[in-house]
Amino acid sequence: MKKISLFIISIIFAAVNLFAEINVLSPVEGTWANKQMLVIENTGDGDYLYSLDGSDPESFGFAYDGPVLIDLTGNVNLKVAFLPKSGNKETTSVTYKVVLDDGSKTGYKNFVKTFYYSGIINYSAGSNLSIPGNLKYSLGLPPDAYLQGTNLTISEKSVLQRLLPCSIYDPEKNVKYRFIIKTFPHSAGVYSKREVPFTITDWETITFNDKNYIYKVDSEYWSLPTEARKLDRSISHMISWQSLDFKEGNPVEYFVLPPKPEIIVQKNEDGSFIYSVKGDKSYALSVLSPEKNDYMELFPEIGADIFYGDKASGSLNIGVFASSVYQGKVITKYNINKRPPAMPEITSSAKSFYSRNRVQVDVSGDKNADLYIALSEPYSMPATDKLYTADSEILKNIPVGEYKKARNGKYTIYWNPKSVGAAYYKISAYSKNGKNTSQIAEYSIIIDQSSYYYDEKADADLAEGTAEHPFTSFDQCVTELSDVRAVTLKVKGNLRIEKKYQIESNYELQANGDACISFGPDAALTVKGSSFEIYDCRISNEINNQVKTVIPLFKLENAVLTVRNCTFGLNYSSNGSGIDAYNSIINISDSIASVNALIYASFISSVKSRISIKNVTASASADICVVLSATDGTLSATDNTFSVTGKSGRIAELFGVRANFTDNTFKAQLENNGQKTYPVYKNEATVLTESGNMVYGF
Repeated sequence: MKKISLFIISIIFAAVNLFAEINVLSPVEGTWANKQMLVIENTGDGDYLYSLDGSDPESFGFAYDGPVLIDLTGNVNLKVAFLPKSGNKETTSVTYKVVLDDGSKTGYKNFVKTFYYSGIINYSAGSNLSIPGNLKYSLGLPPDAYLQGTNLTISEKSVLQRLLPCSIYDPEKNVKYRFIIKTFPHSAGVYSKREVPFTITDWETITFNDKNYIYKVDSEYWSLPTEARKLDRSISHMISWQSLDFKEGNPVEYFVLPPKPEIIVQKNEDGSFIYSVKGDKSYALSVLSPEKNDYMELFPEIGADIFYGDKASGSLNIGVFASSVYQGKVITKYNINKRPPAMPEITSSAKSFYSRNRVQVDVSGDKNADLYIALSEPYSMPATDKLYTADSEILKNIPVGEYKKARNGKYTIYWNPKSVGAAYYKISAYSKNGKNTSQIAEYSIIIDQSSYYYDEKADADLAEGTAEHPFTSFDQCVTELSDVRAVTLKVKGNLRIEKKYQIESNYELQANGDACISFGPDAALTVKGSSFEIYDCRISNEINNQVKTVIPLFKLENAVLTVRNCTFGLNYSSNGSGIDAYNSIINISDSIASVNALIYASFISSVKSRISIKNVTASASADICVVLSATDGTLSATDNTFSVTGKSGRIAELFGVRANFTDNTFKAQLENNGQKTYPVYKNEATVLTESGNMVYGF
């Protein structure tokens, strides 16, 4: 072990005193809604000066002799100088801003009044300091660790006198207040002290003060001591005295000096301390008053306690009294920490409450505390058009599992989207340091790789297909969703399709309000090897006068088309068809379709496909018009109304098809040169079953 000389040690202590730190408790940097107190913790032997405009305090400042309210608003540049009795001048500065807000329009206005004009609250131990629950508070110097407002109290036995900064934050208004809490002991002691003609210092040293008395210690002879003497305080002694002017019958007074007692220190679960004397109830304790430099009230026991959310350390100068006579002092240190760790910080790779892709979540806790994590099971969201938030009632009650300690105060998890549907994920975290636990931090998200949104009036620069930021063009949808196998697109407004697209993902288009799908003059959709579903939409197109051939809006190749509760309004210059299918499936129900052209018009043309049509009103109008044309495959039509208008036409033309028409109505307005035709044509290879159909105009 290395030895350090006494000379070197003295130099070290001299340096510590020479460079005493200027500790400004208030104000601190920030923007505050009330005027600020200037509070400097006097730690050095010297003078403190301050200025409020950034000038040199020694030349243009004021002397600091105690807490004072700085009566300024706006930007304030505080500068503090310390002039030690030995050593060089030190300076420090604090810049802050005051934007007054007395809280008069809030529910907590009465609380703000308690400190708004004075900048300070006087608090007596044992009483309640109530901070409204819609506010957050932080005690001590920055960095702030805000806690939810609550009732604060300090044990009535506490004798700590402190100037404690308190910051108040209204997260809804984004307003902060800062003031000083001055704590006082609870006034419940006694002041009756017995006067004796001697003084006890350092427990063992007795000084006989009054020269008008003679004294006797235990069984010794009476004497007039001129010097202090030491006594063995491990045993009791009797000190007697009487007047030096001896007269018969002079009273003899005495005091029994008890042995030096044992001080009991009880540390409570909340970190607070209680100090008492073991044994004899004649003992009492007092604490040295920093203001009067004396022991004032006497207590059977005294405590050291602080508010929840605070931490404090220091030493107590405890005076011990026996039968109200001072015996000696005990310097005891305390270290109380009721400040919980900072709430864990949770960051996510997602930009909003809805995400499309895998989400990375990182949790970091207080570096001086342990981090605990709990996770919910993925919750499958019900299919609905409702837009959820983290505060939605259905999500609030989803529990997290058991909290587990994370390694190294950090935690990372990756949430992957489910193959079908939307899933809700939640993580909960807190930090713990000893018995102090932080507030719980939570983060949640819905990951949905199938439900997307379109709104023609949304912001195109923010478009990502989420409910908050919908797509604004069909081109965005196709480009962004090229790798997504199943897509549910909720459409609001006009979904404009400007060109030809080949769709190989499974699409479901749902109306999210008034929805229309409009095709430009050169637009068409080819659905290949996938399904395409449309619900509750209006479908229309623009005429292209340059195209003479039949180009369907929907071309199906080994695909499935499902349409329900939709309206088709299709117009062509020469030839036109709504749907053309090969080796596919078509299901249309509860819809209306109108196809109009000059030369040829058809609603559905198919080869080797399976078609089901129910409760549909469909019409074709042209020189030559056919509602349904099918080669091979099957066709089922029930409860429909089909009509054709033109020179010649039929409801259906069937070639090698197994077909069933039940309870339909067939209507025609045809020239036909006076020749009657049947509404359904079939070749020899077709098997047709009919029942309950009504025919008009053929």
